[in-house]
Amino acid sequence: MFTIRPSYSDGCSRRAFLRVGAAGLGALGLPRLLRGSELADKPWVREKSVVWLWLGGGPPQAETWDPKPDAPESVRTMFGEIGTAIPGIAFGSHFPKLAERANRLAVIHSFQTPCKDHQDNWVRAMLTGSEAKMSPPSAGSVYSYFRGTNHPNTGVPSYIVLDSGNNTEFLQEHFLRGNTHGDLSEAYAPFNPAGVITRSPTPTGPQRKPDGDVTFSPLVQNMELRIPADRAANRRELLRGLDAATRRLESDPMYAAHDAYTEQAYKVLKGSVAEAFRLDREDSKTMERYDTSHITLTCPNFLKLPDFPRRPSLLGRQMLMARRLCEAGAGLVMVENCGWDFHNEGLNPGVKDGLEGFGPQLDHAVSAFLDDVRDRGLEDRILLVVCGEMGRTPKINPKGGRDHWPSLAPLLLAGGGFTMGQVIGKSDSQAGRPVTTPVTPADLISTVLRTLLDPTKLRLFPKFRGDLLRRVEQGEPIPGLT
Repeated sequence: MFTIRPSYSDGCSRRAFLRVGAAGLGALGLPRLLRGSELADKPWVREKSVVWLWLGGGPPQAETWDPKPDAPESVRTMFGEIGTAIPGIAFGSHFPKLAERANRLAVIHSFQTPCKDHQDNWVRAMLTGSEAKMSPPSAGSVYSYFRGTNHPNTGVPSYIVLDSGNNTEFLQEHFLRGNTHGDLSEAYAPFNPAGVITRSPTPTGPQRKPDGDVTFSPLVQNMELRIPADRAANRRELLRGLDAATRRLESDPMYAAHDAYTEQAYKVLKGSVAEAFRLDREDSKTMERYDTSHITLTCPNFLKLPDFPRRPSLLGRQMLMARRLCEAGAGLVMVENCGWDFHNEGLNPGVKDGLEGFGPQLDHAVSAFLDDVRDRGLEDRILLVVCGEMGRTPKINPKGGRDHWPSLAPLLLAGGGFTMGQVIGKSDSQAGRPVTTPVTPADLISTVLRTLLDPTKLRLFPKFRGDLLRRVEQGEPIPGLT
């Protein structure tokens, strides 16, 4: 039910005075959030966005961007290498398009994470830069706190998660719950248009334990943009719901009675938020440029089927949606692409079967994104981050898989106004550990926050929470990027 409520002091307790449709956008929260975002001048907010592509499960460094062709056969990339636009630098053979665009990338060969597994606490360590037992707010929630939960003009949420629709698989669940708002209000949790769950930030240990009561991002509760996973490919349900909601609202005689902020919520419904999600507005050639639905992914087999389940890749659509959201005013867009857990132990595919789909879809979708943002003049305005929670073991296991390995992990960056066309750091001959100073998740989080926020200007406004201000002040971007 789409519900717009007046901004009474007791919030949800008053009966809604406008109810429209069955799947709309707006609810009690949007007018209030727009009112809360009305600070016209926030000089500490940079006119930039970050798209963070999450390769959940842990991509293998040797088969991606650090192939080690001279290492022993049991270590080096299993499928050969390909030269890149950076002289002397090679990528794994599944990434020919990215190799051609390497002069627009920064490849980190010394990225090290603390993550030994996939549980929520490890994801939180990556997205907060902290291994504290009670995780602080993620980078996205910190950004929402300083910027406001919605863009003041368009109403587009500041912090958004785009999931692949496979949230019944544990990798997706851990990623979605790992995007924690910490001790901040749930208003600063990420908005997921598919309406999947997040959970309260109860710490978890090494074992997979329940993380506490299920909660929803308030934007999901209040905006009700819930789309069945089997319909997420084209999001037609969203489009139908938005159109039906706006038609009903326009015809309701009570529409004239609402206040300015509810009117703004209505305009957002009919305007920028709705438009950002309408992929049908895109030129057909742009849609074709991004499309990865012809690529089949071999997925984890947690249902213990006779063979690994397979599904078409939606990553191209997710990346196109991310670009649209950034253009419409989103600050941090997390794109989930889980399934990179290539053990070949029965539950997960091996490196060969896994990369057969996951490699080409990543190569295609990211290359399309890079070309698109360049063509639109957004290359310096949008920073792209590509990584997972860990890497894979240097040594191939007897079944043709690679296992968990936090000591070295792939990390790729592009755009954001940083220096591209370079490799930062160096790994050892086995692609097992950095031989230069490790780049850490804390360095990455600092890079993200410094892209979005100006700490020098933040210091001039003492009203902010000191611990969150220090999150932005204390870090430095990854050395060599600036």
